[in-house]
Amino acid sequence: MPTRICLIDDDFMVRDALTLGLRDAGYEVHPVPGAAAGFDVASRIQIDAIVTDMNMPGTNGAQFIPEARLAWPDTPIIAISGQSIVDGRPLKEIACSLGANTAISKPFRVRQLVETLEALLSERRAREEPGRSRTD
Repeated sequence: MPTRICLIDDDFMVRDALTLGLRDAGYEVHPVPGAAAGFDVASRIQIDAIVTDMNMPGTNGAQFIPEARLAWPDTPIIAISGQSIVDGRPLKEIACSLGANTAISKPFRVRQLVETLEALLSERRAREEPGRSRTD
């Protein structure tokens, strides 16, 4: 079964480009234009990872990430944004404090996103392996 990614970004050009790139990398991508639609998709389909833009109209990533983390505590969440510094703080610091696993600043190559997803999904699989201790 392919790995399912919920991709949330209000910019259709970014969303379409990332969707194509992630599908080419073998992922099943569920692209949506906003946080509410992302929450709906992730509630209906067993999602393996979430990629969300931070700056969107309506519910933004900063509001979505804590809600998603509560709903799906083990699902990797990657925040993406065109801003690397927000209110004087690094994007990654802000995103991780909200519950994301990491953040990537736009522009970035799809390969960087794929590598980040693979690392987070590998960590998750390692934690879920039966009989595996924390020191392995």
